[in-house]
Amino acid sequence: MRPVLVRLRPVVRATRTADGLHLRGWTSSCTITGGAGLWKVWQRLAPQLSAGLHPDALAVPDDTAPAVRAAVELLLDQLREHDMLVSLSEPWGADGPGPDVAAWLESVAPDPVEAWRRLRAGVTTVTGSGPLAEAIVRSAVVAGLLVRANVTSADEVRVQAGDFTVQAGCGTEVGYVLPTTETSLSFDTEVTSRIVARLGLIGEPGEVIAALVGAAAVHRLTCALIGLDDSDLVLVARTDPLRSTYHPLLTGTPLDDPRKAFDALTDEELGPVDTPRLGALPQTPVSLALSGDTLGIGTTADAARLDAALHALKCEGVIGVDDHHARGAALRLAARHLGGEPADPDEWTTDRTARRWWKALTRRFRQPAVVDVRKLAPDAYRAEVRQGQRVLAWSVEATAADAVAFAALAATGHAQAGREGTAHVAGPEDEKLHRALEGLPGIRITPLALDPELTAAGLVAYTVDGR
Repeated sequence: MRPVLVRLRPVVRATRTADGLHLRGWTSSCTITGGAGLWKVWQRLAPQLSAGLHPDALAVPDDTAPAVRAAVELLLDQLREHDMLVSLSEPWGADGPGPDVAAWLESVAPDPVEAWRRLRAGVTTVTGSGPLAEAIVRSAVVAGLLVRANVTSADEVRVQAGDFTVQAGCGTEVGYVLPTTETSLSFDTEVTSRIVARLGLIGEPGEVIAALVGAAAVHRLTCALIGLDDSDLVLVARTDPLRSTYHPLLTGTPLDDPRKAFDALTDEELGPVDTPRLGALPQTPVSLALSGDTLGIGTTADAARLDAALHALKCEGVIGVDDHHARGAALRLAARHLGGEPADPDEWTTDRTARRWWKALTRRFRQPAVVDVRKLAPDAYRAEVRQGQRVLAWSVEATAADAVAFAALAATGHAQAGREGTAHVAGPEDEKLHRALEGLPGIRITPLALDPELTAAGLVAYTVDGR
């Protein structure tokens, strides 16, 4: 049986600090403190670990000075805790990988020798043609994979080994690599077509972009083969300057985290709407954001970004971040033009929030406006902010004070941004308001089927009957 060696993973780097050192590995880092002498101990220990030691040799000799013993044990404990040591058989034999691949396996794999066996266990098939397919074949050969080329005229290139598949595509200036999937769950044509359209993949790829995308595709496949976790993000590579970044993708499978869904919805490379940005917009007293040309208004920057993104989506109905939100938006719209009794001014004139936004509109931005507040039903009020015959903003909320507050907030947002037209901002969803509006005559809303991509983001839509 070959003896086992314990080695420092080649990827580990150390930086001296004032009272110790900082270690960086493949997936973690740590700072070790213990005095200036700790760096000298590391300088003596690191070469031995890089060369490889038998596990028994890691024990500190009995005659070692107590301070040195403590330093060595501290360093070894931290290296083990942060997975910066690897156990492997004696140096690679004639059948082993090249130096660069061996160093990578020793840097990342739990068992480098077993990982190498997995890479060599089967045939890797590269399906496609052109510079990208050729670059993938070259990278796969360098990685030690046994490669078979399957030349086709498909626009995308697929590389497959064992139960794993990676798809990639490349144009003159941009390319992509999809996350590793099980062969039976490869991304469908609709998803890849959407990626191609949004990235603007045109033309034959040049050598540099093809090499970058090809290497990234092989890297994702080899990681899957040796059991390393792969990101569920799409790698997008661009030239001028040459760079690659990871981006979320909505594939039709619903995401359980609303924050991830919003990030994917508004991703600058792959999202269906432009990334909402604050840009040069004034941010007081209202928070404002732009998704393309669409203005979003809110009391916070996050609320303004969400408002901008939802309004920027193309939909025949009313969209919400979930069913409750979408129903509330549709019910408000359905009730916008209903008649009602004038509300008692005392119901809103003493409310601090309503007064704050009304003063912001009429005093700070000097808008000569009036507000008309109507009681549609118990727990349902509509407010309209007007200048003559123009409706600057409207709101339907559960109380007169909330209706005025959100209508004035919306009108203030338009005034602050220098926008014309009628603004609308909805308050938090209120079940009492929903029930009140659903009980009004003439209120009819119907669920609307959305594109699978939007459904994957958790979005829900309704249409307002008669509109």
